[in-house]
This record gives sequence, C-alpha cells and structure tokens, in this order.
Amino acid sequence: MLFTEPTFLAFVAIVFVAYWGLRRRIAQNVVLVLAGAAFYGWVHPTWLLLLYGTAGLDYLMGRRIDADRRNGRLYVALSVLGNLGLLAYFKYTDFFVENLVGALAQLGVRTNLSTIGVILPVGLSFYTFQSMAYTIDVYRGVARARRNLLDYAVFASFFPQLVAGPIERAGNLLVQVERDRSFRARQVWRGLVLALWGGFKKVAIADMLAPYVDNIFIMIDPPAVLLWSGVLAFAVQLYADFSGYTDIARGVARMLGFELAENFDRPLLSLTAPDFWRRWHKSLSEWIRDYVLVPLLGDSTSYPRFVAATMGAFAIMGLWHGASWNFVLVGLWQGAWVVGHSTISRRWPGWERKVPLHRVVLPLHYLLLAMVPSALMFREHHLDRIAAAFFHPNLAPTFDEQVAAVVTLSAFAFFGAPLLLAELVGPRVARLADTRFGLAFETTFAMLCVVGIFLFKLTATYNFIYFQF
Repeated sequence: MLFTEPTFLAFVAIVFVAYWGLRRRIAQNVVLVLAGAAFYGWVHPTWLLLLYGTAGLDYLMGRRIDADRRNGRLYVALSVLGNLGLLAYFKYTDFFVENLVGALAQLGVRTNLSTIGVILPVGLSFYTFQSMAYTIDVYRGVARARRNLLDYAVFASFFPQLVAGPIERAGNLLVQVERDRSFRARQVWRGLVLALWGGFKKVAIADMLAPYVDNIFIMIDPPAVLLWSGVLAFAVQLYADFSGYTDIARGVARMLGFELAENFDRPLLSLTAPDFWRRWHKSLSEWIRDYVLVPLLGDSTSYPRFVAATMGAFAIMGLWHGASWNFVLVGLWQGAWVVGHSTISRRWPGWERKVPLHRVVLPLHYLLLAMVPSALMFREHHLDRIAAAFFHPNLAPTFDEQVAAVVTLSAFAFFGAPLLLAELVGPRVARLADTRFGLAFETTFAMLCVVGIFLFKLTATYNFIYFQF
C-alpha cells in the first residue's frame, strides 16, 4: 500500500475516524494494532508472522532481562541473534551464496550451490532494528521492560513508520503509546500540511526525475557528461523520495497524536561529513552510532581503533542498505570522509570556520566531492561500471547525448530548487506558524502542494526507493 495511492488515503481516513471516535487509550491502541496488521499484511499476509514474531521475541526477552538480570546478556544475545538471523536469511542468503560460488570458481572449485530467490519482506531492516534496540536498551538500563503487550505491539507495528522509518526508540514512540491522547485540531492540521509537503516531494519531484535517471542508467556506456547529469538528478530524486516518505509518515502520525523522530535536518547545508550524518537519515546513523560504533570503540582513545571502528560501522551501515557490494563501497567511502575530517580536526581544530565563505564553500565541496560519487555508487550495482565512470569515462558524447545531458541538468536544477529553498528559508518561514498569519500561510502552502501533486502526478507509479531495504 503506497502512501501516494488513493487506497492509502481511504485507509488513513477510516483509521482516523475510528481512532478519534474512541476516547479510551486502550481502544485507540487496539485500532492502531489492527491498522498496522492491515497495512503490513495488505499484499503479503504471511509477512505478519515475521513482524509479530520479531516483536514477540523482543517483548519476551525484555521481560526476561528485567526478571533475571544475572543472565541478561544471554537474553539480549538471543534477541540480537533472532533479529539478525531473520535479516541474514531474507536479505543476505542469495548474496552470500552468489559470492561463495564466485570465490570457489576463482579457485577452480565447482559447486552445485545456487541462489534460491529469497524475497525480502518490505521494512524488515527497519522494524528488526527498532525492536532489537528496545531489548538492548532494556539490558543497558536505558529503557524499562514493558509488561503491556498491547502497548508494545503498537510500538512494533505503528503503520506510518513501519516500512521505512524513522527507526524509533522506546524512549520516544513507546512512551507516547503509553500516554492518553486527545484530539487537537491544530495538531491534526499541521500533520496534514506536513504530509502534503511529503506527498509533493514524492510525486512532483522524485517521481518526475525518475524517468530521466532510469533512461540514463539503462544505457550500456553512457558518456560521462550524461552519466553525471543523471547522478545529480538521482541525488535529488533520492532525497525527495526518502524525505517525502518520512514527512508523510510524520504527518500521519501527528494527525493521530504522535510525534515521530525527525529523520532529516537540512542535509543540503551540511558543512562536513560528520555534520552530514547528523542531518541525513538520523534515526539510522544514530542507531549505528549507539549500537555499533560505541561498542566497537569501547573505552579506547586509540586513533587506529577509532579509524577501524568508524570504517567498520560505516561498512555495516552500507551493507544494511542492501546485499550488494556497491552499498559496502558507499559506506566505506563515507567512512573515509568522516575519518579524514576527524584526522584534520585533530591537527587543526576549528579549521572549518577559517575557510573563506565556509557556509557556502564547505557544503558545495562536500556535496560535489563526497555525495555525488556516493549517489553513483548507491544507484549503480555493478562495480565494473562504477570503476569505468571514474577511471575510464566515455568522453565522446553525440550531439543528442549532449542535448539529453542539458535537459537532465535542467530537470535537476528545476526540481531540486524547491528542496534547496525549503532548507534555506524553512526555519524562518516556520516561525510564521505561530503568528496571526500562520493559518493563512499554511493554507496557501497546503493548496500549492495539492495543486503540484495533481499537476505532476504521473500515470506510472514509482515505489519508494527505501522500500527495497
């Protein structure tokens, strides 16, 4: 069930009326659990076994940790093994088999092993990380073990953020599930406006750029000028697509009385690599920091250990995105930028502020040198084609290909402008919401989003990019 389909709009309307028609929190939570089951099991009902199996495992392990602290490490290990075991089977089995067969073939060993075509359930990477984090937090004493299974089921299957995040923590979402919620028209209205903005980003930006990008990346040997124009367009498409999903999720949740974690904080204005990862997909980067990087670092202040831990954490982050070496390459590339920044900062603290026009130069420098290559690695799954783009580019475009590059760059600039404008003036404009002009401005903005959605809505429907993870 896509967020941009009429079916989803009808689904949200039904849930909204049923949910707010009930005054008691328990009844509202029952509605949310049923809505989560209907939403996730809409196409593949059997996937509900995985969702509730994961939730049930971590709920029970949290209870066991609370009751038997002496063996807490055992219970958290069972939770981690259970969740990672699901990920390993559904997401990485074919990847492992394919690479094992290839490695053995290089050694001259033939085998009858073959991939089995395992289908990855939508959202598995997101809800396993969310549920597993709960158990780890209980073990660490950061969160208390919950006894109310209904509340935990809402936390584990909250439909707005179920399949593509944000990856929530018990300290944010589960706490809200346990509180009474009352209908507030202002909150509902602001949630609707945020969801419309997310829909605009998906339909009027991401989906409009998708045909340009797809037509370039299916070419066997696109010339460099056309390829890199397609990479720029894909970078905007990816940002609009994923942040659009997040805005719709946060907007729908707000209409139901919840505030989800903010997943994006103006990443186009990032000054450095660490700054970017504090702004982009924050729920994942913070998860990797808290549950991977910090344990790898331990209490050590050793620089070599910092480098190894950082590169390892980013490699894991890359592999989280998909069972393909190009995602590992993205992680290592970004990890190298983080390590490089930290290395320079150790020798020259505060060097960023000494760069002339640093608030313009540094974002452009990072986006062009770090993020654009990352976008190519992210979009192109074949390592040989990635290598060719960097080391053996096609420098002989035809006239038609030059025209196509100009058209693609024009589309990149036209559709990317609203995103950049929103990041530059967004916080200032947001202050208008609390003035006497707030409602008029929000209404105008919402209507512009609706008009944009209807004007740019394509016949073809493009899935959300992060649904594949």
